[in-house]
Amino acid sequence: MKKFFLTICLLFGVLGARAQHDHDHDGEHEHNPADESPGALFEDMAMAVAAQPGERVLYSFTGFAPRFALATQKGLFAEAGVGLDFYRLGYTGASEYLSFGYSNLRPYVAGEIMVGRKLLGGGKAGIEYIRSTPILGMAFGADASYLTDGVGRAVLITPRVVLSLVKVEIFYGYNFFVRNELTRWVGHHRVGVSMTLNPRFWRRKKQIYEDYYNTYLEE
Repeated sequence: MKKFFLTICLLFGVLGARAQHDHDHDGEHEHNPADESPGALFEDMAMAVAAQPGERVLYSFTGFAPRFALATQKGLFAEAGVGLDFYRLGYTGASEYLSFGYSNLRPYVAGEIMVGRKLLGGGKAGIEYIRSTPILGMAFGADASYLTDGVGRAVLITPRVVLSLVKVEIFYGYNFFVRNELTRWVGHHRVGVSMTLNPRFWRRKKQIYEDYYNTYLEE
């Protein structure tokens, strides 16, 4: 498990170097197919899904953002961490129907505690992909978690489905246990809400959508 989290930290270090480079060129930028860094691989995945045939990618954003979540699975769990967002916005010009949308590929790491009947602590690392309209979207993801009360341990893999409301996400996950010595405190079903605070992207998304609306939807 320690090797797993070390690998995740090294990956975030490489991705962070690329994110800083993109941040220095704030706003719109061209995708460079020649860039073969690990960060570019995440961008290629996001671009491939976001940019459907005929769709123009208006804006791309890569950057770190704090992440928070509350969940229940036999107890109340609180989570705090950081995600690395790879947002892509686009639309099909002059479309008869609403075609503005965005995608986000987000790897993340977080610490987690359970408060209430029992005090548990641990960490997790995961990834999710979001595809959304301006107000509603769906996402899929998975994370790996390690929890302990100082004596017993639980190691679990949790695939998740997510309803995205742009700023807030509602999710359901099912825990598959690699190891579970905390059966009384950690169950199979996890339901919760999460938020990744990214106001810079939210402002840009609103501006681009208003431009799109004024240009195409009112014609």
